[in-house]
Amino acid sequence: MKLPTARWLLTPLRQLRTRQLMARHGPTLPYDTAWALIALHGAPDETALVRAWAHENHGAAPGVHYDHWHTLSTPEQHRRLTWLRRHGRSPIRLLQLDAGLMHSTGLHVLGWGRPLDPAEQHSAQALRLSRPARRSPCHA
Repeated sequence: MKLPTARWLLTPLRQLRTRQLMARHGPTLPYDTAWALIALHGAPDETALVRAWAHENHGAAPGVHYDHWHTLSTPEQHRRLTWLRRHGRSPIRLLQLDAGLMHSTGLHVLGWGRPLDPAEQHSAQALRLSRPARRSPCHA
């Protein structure tokens, strides 16, 4: 079967999976990004198609970026925690796509994961504070 024919036949299934991913991930995942992620997951040989689409629709910096837990509404935090308890990883992580692949295609994905607990936040903040400030080479 030719690739255009296969794409045409699989379009309803890809649209269904795209909408399911959007529902699972939440309001921060736009349709076009979800579609590109489903395309990469379901047919890795369509990387060139996703890369061309991302080049035409260039937006923010490519790669996987994370939102800030404390800025989320309480219902959204609860929804995400419930999902993480049940599945262990975010819907995008469950696709098992390589972060390098997403970056190389030019996709900008806003992902999410488990929030830091207070002890982890404190140790991460202490680590940032204990590092010496980097000096630029022109100030040396």
